[in-house]
Amino acid sequence: MITFVWAVVEFFLVLAVALAAVVARAIDSRGFLASAAVGFSVIYGGGLQWFVVVAVFFVLGVAFTLYKYGYKRRLGGAQGKGGARNWPHILANGGLASIIAVWNLVQPGQPLAAMFLGAVSASAADTAATELGLLSRSQPRLITNPSKAVSPGTSGGVSPLGFAGAMVASVVIGVIALSLGVLQDPYLTIPACLGGGLFGALADSLAGAAVQRRGHCVVCLKPTEALKHCGEKTRATRGSPFVENNIVNVLSTVAGAWAALAIYLALSSL
Repeated sequence: MITFVWAVVEFFLVLAVALAAVVARAIDSRGFLASAAVGFSVIYGGGLQWFVVVAVFFVLGVAFTLYKYGYKRRLGGAQGKGGARNWPHILANGGLASIIAVWNLVQPGQPLAAMFLGAVSASAADTAATELGLLSRSQPRLITNPSKAVSPGTSGGVSPLGFAGAMVASVVIGVIALSLGVLQDPYLTIPACLGGGLFGALADSLAGAAVQRRGHCVVCLKPTEALKHCGEKTRATRGSPFVENNIVNVLSTVAGAWAALAIYLALSSL
């Protein structure tokens, strides 16, 4: 009876958080369903502790996005719709964490918990690196060719400020996970999150420089990585025409999850 009541409480908790995000304009109306799907998977697969970690990541990501949003918008690198997340963005950043949580429901284990933290840390680190990198006073450098300077917001561009942001975001996720006891061995939590976050952000930058789609809007002629801009399909100029930012984000979370798992297994064997 207690288990059933708690399951009902968790159900309405997820709905309440998703609805609050819509009201706060942190996600759009379609993003509500995606957010709820991620929330249900995580809270029933990993428990309340896992859900809190994802919620902290979401709040952290929104905060980084909205910080100096007007300035980033003038640069042309700000997220659209006033920073509100849409359903592809939510699934790209939280989809793998959801899959791991469902897997954990069927076959629970600490390695899966480490992978979960790596995936969430990678998303948090990538978001922080992107949003803070736009504010860097030094011109970003292309990760595959450090001698080449690129404009802020260019895929594959890296900066010291963006790297620092990735580290901070990873450590924040690690501290939250540590306080909640997501991993049974507390000494492995921060390394798993930090390693997963930084490796995920690195993978995102490499994929962004090597294969991510780049193009320009046929209406306003501004460079963009989106498939549509100003209501029209954009024209691809570089990279794979089908590898857009959400796909790169998925690759980032996969890299972060495996990196965190490798770190967890290596340190736990010592």
